[in-house]
Amino acid sequence: MRIHRALLAFSLLSAVFTGATACSDEPTEPTRPAASTTSVPAAPTVLGPLGFGKLRLGMNRSEAEASGEIAAFDDTNDPPGCGRYTARAGWRGFTNKGEIVAIMPGTLPVRTPEGIAVGSTVDEVRAAYPTLEIGYNWSSAVVPDQPAHYGFLGIYRNMPADAKVTQLMLYNDRDTCHN
Repeated sequence: MRIHRALLAFSLLSAVFTGATACSDEPTEPTRPAASTTSVPAAPTVLGPLGFGKLRLGMNRSEAEASGEIAAFDDTNDPPGCGRYTARAGWRGFTNKGEIVAIMPGTLPVRTPEGIAVGSTVDEVRAAYPTLEIGYNWSSAVVPDQPAHYGFLGIYRNMPADAKVTQLMLYNDRDTCHN
């Protein structure tokens, strides 16, 4: 029992002494993190359910500019009221009467909250989105519990058996500016 008390007392004194010296005014040598031998890839960015980064579907031009995400607007007015924008990170989207109506992250490594990304198969998309509608140029599905849709380029009618998603898009019903 005496040995246990002695060890406990020694441990407590060591902790107090270590704490006291750690608070001294003497400069200490900075510690450097150990070099990592493996690189951890960045997690993909999530697209949806109603936005991407700080940009949200339905934002007006002022709100979109204030988000810091927009590099430039191109008010083509073709068809009337429609325009495009480019984000600082290089991706793009569409506007309708100054409102953000579509977000297209291009080649960025993105995924939906349900895990669909570039390279997903039609079976994976259908499993994640039972509302998937196969279109002539691309396919779409309702964003669960939201007033928006996902677009899946690369999945379309008469697609090859091994077709996969080549690009993702998020849009709302006010996106009448492109097909």
